[in-house]
Amino acid sequence: MLTLRRGGSETLIPPEVLARMIRHLEAAWPQEGCGVILRSGVGQGDSWRVVPLPNASPTPHVAYAFAPEQWLQVCLDADARQEEVACVFHSHVDAPAVFSTEDRRQAAPSGIPLLPQVSYVVVAIRGGRAASASRSVWRAGDFQTVPLALADFRFEKPV
Repeated sequence: MLTLRRGGSETLIPPEVLARMIRHLEAAWPQEGCGVILRSGVGQGDSWRVVPLPNASPTPHVAYAFAPEQWLQVCLDADARQEEVACVFHSHVDAPAVFSTEDRRQAAPSGIPLLPQVSYVVVAIRGGRAASASRSVWRAGDFQTVPLALADFRFEKPV
């Protein structure tokens, strides 16, 4: 399972939620896929929702972007459903699963994180299949990145 930092504590995301994220990113190949994982019911039995988003980048093979109107709708829906953004995810096409300089610039313009309590997951997609992954969180004035084990995300049965 993937552990996300939220408000100083660690939260485990169920493997089936991660499998949905991986399937979306693999389906987006050969373009970068992107989306968010939302969480509700904090402290009362977590509920998770994967929200795939279309990649609005003008260069979708090497970058991702959320369309402003799509991001606004996600935020409005999440607010109405009493959900919070737990994770922003995207893929890198035939490139390493590292939180790149551009990823950092987008997540923290001018060195100030837009979503300081949110984890960022990057998944490397090679030939349409997830090859590696990493998680980055804002700590001590910068993003700290750790690799993730993809074996935890694999499921043969549909979820």
